[in-house]
Amino acid sequence: MTSLFSIPVARVTHDEAVSKIIEMAKTRDGRAKFIATLNVDFIANAVSAWPFKGNDELWGYLKKADLVTADGMPLVVLSRLLRKPLPERVTGADMVPALCERAAKEGLSVYVLGGDKDALDEAFKRLAAVKVAGLDPAFVKLDSPDPAIVERINAANPDILFVALGNPKQELWMGRNLASLRAGVVVGIGGTFNFIAGRVRRAPRWMQKSGLEWIYRISQEPGRLWRRYAYGLVKFSYLSVLSLCGRFR
Repeated sequence: MTSLFSIPVARVTHDEAVSKIIEMAKTRDGRAKFIATLNVDFIANAVSAWPFKGNDELWGYLKKADLVTADGMPLVVLSRLLRKPLPERVTGADMVPALCERAAKEGLSVYVLGGDKDALDEAFKRLAAVKVAGLDPAFVKLDSPDPAIVERINAANPDILFVALGNPKQELWMGRNLASLRAGVVVGIGGTFNFIAGRVRRAPRWMQKSGLEWIYRISQEPGRLWRRYAYGLVKFSYLSVLSLCGRFR
């Protein structure tokens, strides 16, 4: 385990992470397991350090998650600088298709909360023939809980619940509802199904491996993403310096 900003990040490869999540889904013990794919945006939203504010509730959920993977090369680079190297980047966009493929082989069911209905339908045409317990593009409000959403999920009793609401909304929803959910694992996956459906293109593999995927993403949606990425990178750089100076444990 590597601690980044007091968040325990698993030192696992992509294949190891997929196997761990499938095993959690199979060996259900009555408590849904919280899975997070940590990236710079998550850290910018969660971690508090003067003069930057974060979200202590979100930070707390990430600290207590059952499995956190490094979905971002900056995290892998920082782990190496801290001499606690993570083996590789493990992204939600890569894990979801692999999890669906393994789930199909193991006879496990999946449920998706959030996302666009058309994109979900298209994505599951391209994925392995996994058992789909439900596709629920519900409009979720954090400030006015809707127990009917949890009831629908529990009635379907999925082994894997994918929550596609984007960070920080999806992790806050997961954390607040985790104790009530009857599912094996709950995984925040953001806009992954838009990638799978072909609505948003991923960067070439060489850009992904070199940590330049964010440049490709900004080039696709500059109006929406440039401010978020700029803020995230500035804050992450500042927090990284504090981390190298021993500010976080």
